Amino acid sequence: MATVREHYDGVLAEHYTRMLGDFEAKVTEQRALLERLGVSARPSGGLAVDLGCGSGVQSVALARLGFRVLAVDFSQRLLAELRDRARGLPVEAIAGDIRDVARLVPAGIELVVCMGDTLAHLEREADLDRVFHGVAGRLMAGGRLVLTFRDLSGELRDLDRVIPLGAWDDLVITCFLEYEASTVKVHDLIWVRQPDGWRFRKGVYRKLRLAPARVTARLTAAGFAVERHEAPAGMVALVGVLAGPRRALQRRHGRMSSGRGSASGGAKTARSQSAGASRKKST
Repeated sequence: MATVREHYDGVLAEHYTRMLGDFEAKVTEQRALLERLGVSARPSGGLAVDLGCGSGVQSVALARLGFRVLAVDFSQRLLAELRDRARGLPVEAIAGDIRDVARLVPAGIELVVCMGDTLAHLEREADLDRVFHGVAGRLMAGGRLVLTFRDLSGELRDLDRVIPLGAWDDLVITCFLEYEASTVKVHDLIWVRQPDGWRFRKGVYRKLRLAPARVTARLTAAGFAVERHEAPAGMVALVGVLAGPRRALQRRHGRMSSGRGSASGGAKTARSQSAGASRKKST
């Protein structure tokens, strides 16, 4: 079976942006979502990172909010599209794996976003820890990590597993889902009109079956206070705010005290968990 990168390079990247619909409308939609999730305009030009940027919907939205943007993706084709669409904006395209974020971007970042299906494209759920800890090491204290992803912990049944992705005069794209214990196999079926008829292409790759509670737990373990919000199109949105050094030390001390069976440590841990729970959000 193809890896995610192989599937995009060989099958999907060619049609990816078209499946999004009108690009400018999508940028406007994502800018509004970012603002609703607490991302405000930055006239002074703060530094933001877009992990899994694709052809640049979120990168362009962030740049128009006033951020300088480092846009990371493994697809050279999509990065080329981004450079074209972001011409004249402070957006730098970086080819790389988002798991290497600690190596790819500098410290002192104000905001990191990782949106759409990017997280589900990781090879295993444990890779979330590498991404989240890498981001935490590059964010300034109080910096934000904004995530959106689809909750695939449940299962669609029967014909509901067949999902149309787009249809035009010269292109038809659909997929169907095959559920496994921790992943879902996505079978993409693509028909492209040629001068002599229709050409059929197909491919399959795996996505992680992410659940909001598990992603939240991994964010918290990486030092983030997490808020959850509802987002359009059935997506989940989590916003993690990086705790400062003092707060992180208090959290570690609370966990150590709890591990020793201390009553006071247990109370501290309970208060910390309560505070963290009150800040959860999803898109």
